[in-house]
Amino acid sequence: MEFVHPEILWALSALAIPIAVHLLHFRRFRKVAFSQVAFLNEVKKETKAMQQIRHWIILLLRLLALSAIILAFAQPFFPPEGATADENDTIAGHAISIYVDNSFSMQAIGEDGQLLQSAKNKAAVVVEQFEATDRFQIVTNEFSGRDQIFLTQEQAMERLAEIKTSPVVRPVEAIMKRMGAQLEKEPLRKRIGYLFSDLQETTHRFSPESAAADTNAQWHFIPEFASTSPNIWIDSIWFEEPLQIAGRPASLRIRLRHNAKQPVQGIPMHLNIQGERVAAGTFNLQPGLPTDTALRFTHGLAGLHRGRITIEDAPIQFDDDLYFGYDVRDEIRILHITDDANSEASRSIERVYQSAENLYRLNTVTTWSPRELEDEQLVLVSGVSSPSSGLIQTLATFVDQGGSVCYMPERTSSDPQFFQAFDGQSKGSWISVSDRVSTLETSHPFFTGVFDSQPERLNLPTIRELWHRETSAREEVLASTLLGHAFFSRLTFGKGTVYFLGTSPDPSCSNVTRHALWVPLLLRMAEQSKATPVMWGVIGQKAPIAVAAEPDAIESVSFSGPIAPAAPVDQSISKEPNWLPEARVIQGRTSIEIGNLNLDPGHYRVRFGAKDIALFGINQNRQESDHRAFTVAEFQAQWAEWNWSHVDVVQASAASLSEAIDRLEKGNPVWFLFMYIALFALFVESFLLRSWKRSS
Repeated sequence: MEFVHPEILWALSALAIPIAVHLLHFRRFRKVAFSQVAFLNEVKKETKAMQQIRHWIILLLRLLALSAIILAFAQPFFPPEGATADENDTIAGHAISIYVDNSFSMQAIGEDGQLLQSAKNKAAVVVEQFEATDRFQIVTNEFSGRDQIFLTQEQAMERLAEIKTSPVVRPVEAIMKRMGAQLEKEPLRKRIGYLFSDLQETTHRFSPESAAADTNAQWHFIPEFASTSPNIWIDSIWFEEPLQIAGRPASLRIRLRHNAKQPVQGIPMHLNIQGERVAAGTFNLQPGLPTDTALRFTHGLAGLHRGRITIEDAPIQFDDDLYFGYDVRDEIRILHITDDANSEASRSIERVYQSAENLYRLNTVTTWSPRELEDEQLVLVSGVSSPSSGLIQTLATFVDQGGSVCYMPERTSSDPQFFQAFDGQSKGSWISVSDRVSTLETSHPFFTGVFDSQPERLNLPTIRELWHRETSAREEVLASTLLGHAFFSRLTFGKGTVYFLGTSPDPSCSNVTRHALWVPLLLRMAEQSKATPVMWGVIGQKAPIAVAAEPDAIESVSFSGPIAPAAPVDQSISKEPNWLPEARVIQGRTSIEIGNLNLDPGHYRVRFGAKDIALFGINQNRQESDHRAFTVAEFQAQWAEWNWSHVDVVQASAASLSEAIDRLEKGNPVWFLFMYIALFALFVESFLLRSWKRSS
């Protein structure tokens, strides 16, 4: 125990005064008239002994009361754990780092109102508790340059008043590291960190590999707890069909996540395309399960489109909108590479795609260049006697970036290197066999919409010669023969797809080009060719966004927006903020870094020079959508096994925080205990004097 004013303890010498008074009181005598003295000697002895005991009791009680009052004025306290007298003599004030969590989760409502405002109020109390000569650091999630300097007490109060919500989310370890780096600049001051946050599990979980918090500082977490209302957020979206074609029906699949503990029915949702509402619906939630739903609409004209999905969910609303962009095409571009453009197989392929009313644009070539593949969705390779290694490698890159290739082997020569390039089984040989297709996987998504009903008997192609090989483990056999050979298979490679035909389309090998199955096979491969990606990301994302195109000059790449919600597609971009981001070209794709850009939610253009190449939706980070928070016991348990005695959690309201800080910084005062002791001693003295007076 220590004293704030130890000099007052000299007043204990005044205890000699009541002792002297009592001693002098014993020497006083008083004559009493008494009529009978027969038993006087015995009475005198008993009375004198009792009076001496009573006097000593009263003396002790008065000494106790006076001592307690003197000690109370000296303000005794128990110092904070770990503090030493030597430390208090060497420090030159305090260096205080204060973190205020200003992520969107702090918009929630707690017992004291909005969490962010409550945290700011408490942080202001912390600043006021220290001296004007102390130094303060104010840290928020933005990690701006203003966080890197110490402020005066007045400046710290102004900085706290300016804090607003931010889309940036930071893990607690990164925050403590930044605070500690600034506190290290003041080695001669007592270093303290105060962290005001909602203890969300997604951002406040310490990993087992966590570096120990700076042991030269004391760390105090002051939690702000939100109400337990559920939250719903859009997790991901995708189109059912990989290629979006103008004027065709579309189905946009939506996956929603939530933390509801009870079923919820009829939550509204709607979809806007180009600023106009095109679809609406409702969905239901079941506890513990994600919800998949769909919105159906019809694509408009070809070009870049911007979409926005909105759900009506309160009270947390920062994650209720999802912006995205996508491309709608008016034609599907197909490249046919062959050695003979006039063969029967080539003419058959041309007839199939010409029958679709200009939806498909077929380009048949006997010589090729890598540049020709840039704008194609599907590449057919048939009648090529010996594919070159350059062609195989170019096609592998094309598929890896999202394109589709169909390989139809040539009877005279089939190069196993083609299968090797796509991780397929390369060992095989041509065999002559009388076989026919017997099994067709009509339930596979590839055949969706091909048959009006499940056919019971199908007249399928016959085969005279085929390439006999073993399929790989990742290969999907969509059609097989009666003897168990793969007739038509599908293999996912990178972001694209490779199709293998088990025989040559030449009439000498099979009748496939004259069969009714030939048309849906070619059309479905085209329709499910190079996917139209849904383009969206989140603010502050580390991964770059990618565009499947290559600029003429890297300096021409720009990123602009956000686009006004109701703006026409061809509006002037002169009023939109424009950035020249860091960009890299890798194998025909352009990667653009946006993590360091100061963006707001909305739609953004990627431009090569004066041309719009893609539309991206930029959204709030969903990391804090699941706003489940640690309890104090759960949060403390994370570092209990690591013995972080310099880290603790302080639960206090704005009214009681001042007292809590006093206890943390000055120790636990106990002066009021001594006042209670003094009052108790005086009460006992008064009670005894009254009792003895009545008995006498």
